[in-house]
Amino acid sequence: YIEEACIVPCPSDCKLSEWSNWSRCSKSCGSGVKVRSKWLREKPYNGGRPCPKLDHLNQAQVYEVVPCVSDCSQYVWVAEPWSVWKVSNVDLKENCGEGIQTRRVRCMLNTVDGPTDAVEDYLCDPEEMPQGTRESRLPCPEDCVLSDWSAWTACDLPCSGRGDRERTAFALRLPKEGEDCPVSMQTEPCFLNRNCFHYSYNITDWSTCQLSANAVCGIGLKTRMLDCVRSDSKSVDLKYCEELRLEKKWQMNASCTVECPVNCQLSDWSAWSECSQTCGLEGKMWRRRTVVQASQGDGRPCPSQMEQWKPCPVRPCYRWQYGPWSECRVEEVVCGVGLRFRNLTCFVSDGSGDGKSSIVEEELCAGLEQAVDGDKNIVLEETCTLPCPGDCYLMEWSDWSLCQSVCVKGQRLDFTPVQVRSRAVIAQEPENIAQCPDQEWQSRPCSNGECYEYQWMGNPQVIWCQRSDGINVTGGCPPALLPGTDQSCDPPCDKPQSFCSEEGVCMCEEGYTEVVTAAGMLEQCTPIPVLEIPTAGDKKSDVKTSRAINPTLPTTVQPGRAGRTWYLQPFGPDGKLKTWVYGVAAGVFVLLVFIVSMIYLACKKPKKPQRRQNNNRLKPLTLAYDGDADM
Repeated sequence: YIEEACIVPCPSDCKLSEWSNWSRCSKSCGSGVKVRSKWLREKPYNGGRPCPKLDHLNQAQVYEVVPCVSDCSQYVWVAEPWSVWKVSNVDLKENCGEGIQTRRVRCMLNTVDGPTDAVEDYLCDPEEMPQGTRESRLPCPEDCVLSDWSAWTACDLPCSGRGDRERTAFALRLPKEGEDCPVSMQTEPCFLNRNCFHYSYNITDWSTCQLSANAVCGIGLKTRMLDCVRSDSKSVDLKYCEELRLEKKWQMNASCTVECPVNCQLSDWSAWSECSQTCGLEGKMWRRRTVVQASQGDGRPCPSQMEQWKPCPVRPCYRWQYGPWSECRVEEVVCGVGLRFRNLTCFVSDGSGDGKSSIVEEELCAGLEQAVDGDKNIVLEETCTLPCPGDCYLMEWSDWSLCQSVCVKGQRLDFTPVQVRSRAVIAQEPENIAQCPDQEWQSRPCSNGECYEYQWMGNPQVIWCQRSDGINVTGGCPPALLPGTDQSCDPPCDKPQSFCSEEGVCMCEEGYTEVVTAAGMLEQCTPIPVLEIPTAGDKKSDVKTSRAINPTLPTTVQPGRAGRTWYLQPFGPDGKLKTWVYGVAAGVFVLLVFIVSMIYLACKKPKKPQRRQNNNRLKPLTLAYDGDADM
C-alpha cells in the first residue's frame, strides 16, 4: 500500500442571530401580516444541521410570518380650521368677491384620548383624506349664506343602481327681500363600487406554529384572522361587516406541533469485504454503514456517503494460454494429411484488460487448473492438410467482424445483430478452380449491433465508398448511386442486388448474374461464386458479401455452385495430362502437315523459257512459308 494522511472536516451546524422584534402590521386597515427575522451568521458545513427555510432572495435571512388585523380607526385624518378668505377678485364697494380658503390636513394616531401624534400619510386611507383647499365666493352683505354640506346618506343594499343618496345644507343668513337661497339639497344615483358597496368576510392564511416563550419544539397554537373586504377588494373596518351581521363560519385557532430536532444516527462501519477480483489492479474492497435513526425537524441530516472503498492488494494474474501452431508436418511424403502442434504456456498480466502479458516460468501456473479461457479441453495437436502442387485449399478463419445489425435506411429490423468470419479459398492453378471448395462463412449472434449508412465520396477522378463512422470500405455503397450513373430505368430496378446501368438497363451487382423473363425483363439476381485470393498474413475479409439463411443462428454456410462457369481441365487430379489431350495434340499436328503440303504443291509450277528482251519488267514475287498456320 501507498498511504497518506487525510482530514475529514467535522460537521458544523447553521448558526443564526436572535429573533428581531415584530414588525408593524403590513396594512393600516384590515388584515395583513407582521414579520420577524433571524440573520444567518454561519452556514452549515459538511452535513451540519441545516438552516430552517432560508429566504430565497438572498439566502441570508430566516423569516417568521403571522397574520394581523389593524383597526381601521387607529389612524385618522385631522383637518385644522379653514383659513381666512384670500380674495382674488375684490368688489371694493360691496367688500365681497371670489377667493380661496386653505387648511392643514394631517394623518394622526388615534388613541383612547383622541388623536395624539402625527404619522406618515400612507398610514391613513387616501380616499378619506379631507380637502385641503377650496374655491368659493365671499358672500356680499345681502347674499344668502349656507352651511357646509352634510355627509352623504347611505345607499340602500343591495346596490342595484336604482336608488339615490343625498346630502343637505341649511341657511346661516337669509338674503335680502326678493332674493332666494341656493339649492340646499343634492342627490346622486347609487352605483356599485362607485358610491355603493357590498361587504364580505375574508379569512387569512394560518400563522406559523406559535410555541410558549422558552419552548423550541412541541405543541403550539396557530391562528388566522377575519378581514372585512369591500366589493372593490379594499379592506375596511370590521364594523361594516358586523353591522350587516354576516355569518362567521371559520375556526380561528387550531393546535399544531413543531417536531423536536433529532439528529441522524448511523451504525458502525462494517468489516471490509472480500476483493472483487482475485488478481490484478482493478480489484476493490467495500465497507458500508446504515441509518439507525433518521433525522427529524431541524436535526442534523444523514450524510450522503454510506459506503467506502479502497483498492485491494496487488497480485499478478497468471493464466494458461496456447502458443502458435507449428507448421503442418507430413511423414514420408511431401503433401497430404499431417499433424500440427502447439504448446501450453504460462502468461502473467496485471489484469487491466489491455491485453499486455508476458511469458513466465510454468512453475508459476502450477497451482492453476489447466484451462484456456475457461475451456478445460486442452487441444495441443490436430490434423492438417499440406496441399499438393496444383491443389486448392482453405485459409485459416478470419477474425470475427464488428457487430452489425440488419438495417434498412438506418432503421434496425427485427433480427438479432450478427458477427461474421470467413475462410478464403486459395487456388494455386486457376485452371483447377472448378475443383476448389467454396469459401466458408460462419455467423454468430451478438449484442449492440450498429447501423451504418454508406455514401460515395471523392471527385470525378477518384471515387470511394465511405461508411457513416468515417471508415473507407470496399462495399456497401449502392452501385445505382455511383456518381455519373444514369438512373432512368423504366420500370425501376427494384430487385435485390440490382441497379440501373448507364444504358438504362437493369443489371445485377458484382457477384450476381441476371435471370431475365421471356420479355427481357430482369426477374432476379442469382449469386455466383467469387474467388478471393488474400495476401500473405491477411486474415480479415470483407463480410458484407455474406449470405445466411437465418442470421441469428451460428451456422457454417457453404453456397451452392449455381451459375458457375465450367472449364475443360487438361490435368487430372494426380497432376498428369489426360488422355484426350494427347489425341487432340496429334490431330492438330496432322492438320498442320496437311496444310503445309497443300501450300507447297500449289506454289510449285513448271518453268517456261523466258525472253530477255525487256529488262524493265518486274521479277516474279516469291512466297516463303515460315510454318505459321495463320498465313
